[in-house]
Order: sequence, then structure tokens, then C-alpha cells
Amino acid sequence: MANATTMQLPAEERNSLKIAAVITIILGVLALALPFMAGVAATYILAANFVIGGVLMATAAFRAKGWAGALGLMMLGVVSVLAGIVIFAHPLIGLATITLFCIAGMFVAGIAKIVWTFKLPSGSGRWYLLVSGILSIVVAAMLYTSYRFLKGYTVTPLSESDYLAGSAA
Repeated sequence: MANATTMQLPAEERNSLKIAAVITIILGVLALALPFMAGVAATYILAANFVIGGVLMATAAFRAKGWAGALGLMMLGVVSVLAGIVIFAHPLIGLATITLFCIAGMFVAGIAKIVWTFKLPSGSGRWYLLVSGILSIVVAAMLYTSYRFLKGYTVTPLSESDYLAGSAA
């Protein structure tokens, strides 16, 4: 095995990383303080992603004459553009949909963590993964039961607490 050398990043190159870190921390604190606004902002970003991605897919499909998947890619591009336009027109419906998908994803992740727990050899700290899986399911259940009352206000703080618990495992 070759020896890996570690190169130091020059001090003048680190300034941009420090600025990015400070901006990220500030935006993270704002997202925790204003979860609804963060959710709406994320919804607009997702809508823009759908529109831009859809246009790029449709363009690629149009240019790929004779390719068997061109029609499917074109249809996916059109659906993506339409989804982005609908989300732009109705951002709160988009936020509610994103919230439900986050809840479903958290629930499925919890089940997967629990299943993986029993596939690990005993004594390997697998109980961390089990606790993380249980917490994922509990947080998903809390979000789902409060969903009709809160509609997006609690997704950010509770999902971040699940993320923190999962990263400890």
C-alpha cells in the first residue's frame, strides 16, 4: 500500500471555506428559528429544480433522436416541468406534500435501521442503530399525528433531531 501524503490547504484558500461555514451556520440557525419559512424556501428551491431538470430532460430527449428511451425521458421532463409550475403556483400544497414524503422516508428509514440491527454481529454497538431506528419511527409518528394541525412547522426541528440521533449510531 502506498503512503498517502496529506497536503495542507494554504491559508488564503481556507478563507472561502470559513465564509461558507459561517453562512451555513447562520442559515441553519435561521431554519431552526423559522422552520415554516425554511420549508417554504425549500419548496421554491425544489420547484425550481423540477422546472430546470424537466427542461434539461426534455432537451436531452429531443436531441436523442432514435434512442429507445427518448419518449419516456420527454414525458418525464414534461411531468417535471408541470410539477414545478404547480409547486410554484401552490407552494403550501408543495410544502405539505414534501412534509408527507419526509415523514414516510423517516418511517421507512426507521424500519430499515431496525432490520439492519439484527443483521450486524452482536457486540458491535448495534444497539445504537436499534435506538436510532426506534427514534426514527417515533419521530415519524409524532410528525404524522401532528401533521393536520401543524402542516410543516415541525418538520425541520424534529427531523434534525432524528438526524442527530442517527449520526451518533
